[in-house]
Amino acid sequence: MDIFDLLFLNPILNFLIVLTSVLFSSFGLAIIALTIIVRLIMAPLTVKQLKTSRKMTEAMNTVKPKLEQLKKKYAKNPQKLQQETMKLYKEAGISPLGCLSSPMILSLIVQLPIFFALYRAIIQALAVTPQDFLGLSQSVYSWSIVHEALPVSGQFLWLNLAEPDPYFVLPILVAASMWVSQKMISQPSSEPQQQQMQTMMLIMMPLMFAFITLTLPSGLGLYFVASGVISIVIQYFIFGWGSLFAGAAAKQTAGKTVAKVERGKGGPVIPGGAYGGGESTKRPGGFGLFGRGVFGRPKGGGLGHRSRSIGQRQNRRRQ
Repeated sequence: MDIFDLLFLNPILNFLIVLTSVLFSSFGLAIIALTIIVRLIMAPLTVKQLKTSRKMTEAMNTVKPKLEQLKKKYAKNPQKLQQETMKLYKEAGISPLGCLSSPMILSLIVQLPIFFALYRAIIQALAVTPQDFLGLSQSVYSWSIVHEALPVSGQFLWLNLAEPDPYFVLPILVAASMWVSQKMISQPSSEPQQQQMQTMMLIMMPLMFAFITLTLPSGLGLYFVASGVISIVIQYFIFGWGSLFAGAAAKQTAGKTVAKVERGKGGPVIPGGAYGGGESTKRPGGFGLFGRGVFGRPKGGGLGHRSRSIGQRQNRRRQ
């Protein structure tokens, strides 16, 4: 028995069997429960990663003007530019690893041993070959609750958890949940290369795990979906929806801004003849009722000018 089996495979396999016995003999519910437990244990690390990632993005946007100055200053000395750039990043607390420090990447790296152990645990728990049965007998603990729960059934909803999803529903759910989770934590960057890397990760990661779900037992895909949904919930309670609806909000804000600008420039087009002009004239915005306020100061023969002329003639007659 190697170290991996001792530390990961055997505990996860036996724990899954115990959970199956507790959760109405459902191996699928046992996988979901295991996912929730694992993510709760990792929650403090996940929260710390999310906050660190956001601070790094804000720091990158802060140092952009200084970075542009360095590029101009050391345009002919790439080596010096690299040294000064690294020094600037260090002073601002920016990790040189860039996208590799993304919360999703780090979370996946931490969970890799669990992925491999869960894959082998599913194969052994749902043993169909003599070799799998032999591995199962060597891995289970001598607990009565474990032996009473065997054998376990791989049927869950429409799935056979030992085989890939025949209807491709799980791969779609995996890709969708991972895309939403990654989109929520992605931050707009002023650095084009970093922004391009974020966009690539936003597309490649969900597609890669969707492909993995197509080829591996659907029990592992169920783990991916549950993990993605839990990530969305954790991120929502920390940062809200983040950048998920940023595009729609930006368009709505831009529309309101344009409308305000148009209202500020002027109101509806009014025939100029009514105000003493020959052509159509826009009424400048303001607060007054006549003169400078609503209609501005007419260049020739406007209402304000006519009112003053009438008042002067009346004063002359009184005199």
